[in-house]
Amino acid sequence: MKLSPQQALLRALVATLFFSSAPACVRAVGLNAYSLGIARLAMASLGMFVILWWQGKLAPAQVRHWSARTWQAMLLVGLAFGCHWLLFFVSIKLASAAIGAIGFSTYGIHLLVLGWLLGLGTVSAVDIGGLLLALSGTLLLVPEFSLQNEHTLGLIAGVLSGLAAAILPLLHQRYADVDNNLRTWGQFTFALPVFFIFWSWTDWHIDTRDVALVLYLGFGIALVGHGLWIQATTALSTTTTSILSYLYLPSSLVFSYFAIGERLTTRMLIGTCCILAANALVLWRQAKLRVLEANIPETT
Repeated sequence: MKLSPQQALLRALVATLFFSSAPACVRAVGLNAYSLGIARLAMASLGMFVILWWQGKLAPAQVRHWSARTWQAMLLVGLAFGCHWLLFFVSIKLASAAIGAIGFSTYGIHLLVLGWLLGLGTVSAVDIGGLLLALSGTLLLVPEFSLQNEHTLGLIAGVLSGLAAAILPLLHQRYADVDNNLRTWGQFTFALPVFFIFWSWTDWHIDTRDVALVLYLGFGIALVGHGLWIQATTALSTTTTSILSYLYLPSSLVFSYFAIGERLTTRMLIGTCCILAANALVLWRQAKLRVLEANIPETT
């Protein structure tokens, strides 16, 4: 079923609310980045497996008829998502929920640059100015830019997480002809090998109080939130998706403040404002050139 722009926007907004709670939850839970990633992906993959099985899409006869394109779509979105989550969790655990969220908030600019590189838009002096402003804001977020500094490493991981995440809507639009639920299941299932590489670094000691939080991260944010986001970003243009991602940062910082008491220093606040302003500047220009809906290429 093709979503209307209004339906897609509503799904994207609900997903953003789910995502806003993720940095604080990841920071609060006792599992390390690798164990948490495997647990969340396993739960989300199992949830989608049950949904697909109930829909009859995983019957052996159906699976045998999956095209190479279907397998390719699931594999690519899974690997990109695995890289995104791995870097995002490492960012939060190394630095803080706020640094992870701020680094990831460069997603919007990454998406527009990738769209330009793939011929989906143009880059002007305004865009370049926005990129420089975002870079300045990023540099303000760490007290000392050194690879020996965990805040620096966490911020770098967060920015790279935003880059990996920006690849996802482009892939979902490229493979829009592949069933949404199959792509969602593939995104979770084929992300697991990325984390399995680090199996020797996992630590499965978990406090009883963390169980509910892990379940929420796995079934709430991962399964429901990302399921809605995939539906939305398949239907919306990259510009619209970027604008929606702009709402993620302030809401996640507010959530982190009230949930786990993380405060922003004046320097971090200025850096955050620079990144938000950079996104707003670039998206304002791009929004004048694009439409709300995605331009889905025809496939044969």
